[in-house]
Amino acid sequence: MKRWDTIWLGALIGLLLPALFCLAYAHTISLQFLWQEGMFETLKPVIGQMMLLSTFVDMAAMFLLYEFNLWRIAKGIVLGIIPYMAAAILLL
Repeated sequence: MKRWDTIWLGALIGLLLPALFCLAYAHTISLQFLWQEGMFETLKPVIGQMMLLSTFVDMAAMFLLYEFNLWRIAKGIVLGIIPYMAAAILLL
């Protein structure tokens, strides 16, 4: 298992997990009422909150990896969280 313990694998996981969570979460809510005039301004805070919520999935994965002593993958997940946190700050 130690040969898979790389920062790049963690960064890939850190970038993919929130995106998959956002896609799964977007299918559970109805955003049809937001598709009106001024759509971007009303969607901006919703997308920002969804991005913040999706980073918790990465944090849970990071906790599990620390429990299994896979330190480099956990560090890579932190690198994957950074773009989502920056985008969420800009959108909120």
